[in-house]
Amino acid sequence: MLSKIRKILPFAAGCGSLVVSYYIGMALSALASGYISPSVAGMVVLFVLLKTGVVKEDWIKAPANLLLDNLMLFFIPVTAGVALISFSSLKADVISIIVAATASTWFVLWIVGVVTEKIEKR
Repeated sequence: MLSKIRKILPFAAGCGSLVVSYYIGMALSALASGYISPSVAGMVVLFVLLKTGVVKEDWIKAPANLLLDNLMLFFIPVTAGVALISFSSLKADVISIIVAATASTWFVLWIVGVVTEKIEKR
């Protein structure tokens, strides 16, 4: 019984750290009038906590790996939502959607290329 508690307690503490950082991100997002996503703000908070040593990597490794291992499950509701969209309502915006998707894809490819070149020069 005690050995099970010793295994569960660190996992629960890691989950708690992730949840607390998300809720701090929600508060920061509310303070910024919603200009930043709560998820992104929470990740920034978690990053700062990890870099300052307030939260240890070992504490959140198991919960983070569990979430990453099941990442595909988080996309099922989004996929279902896209499948339910009335595509006739998108006809008026199809050109802007294609331009935005193409431009953002090229922008991401460019950024990845620049970062990769800088990393390889080290």
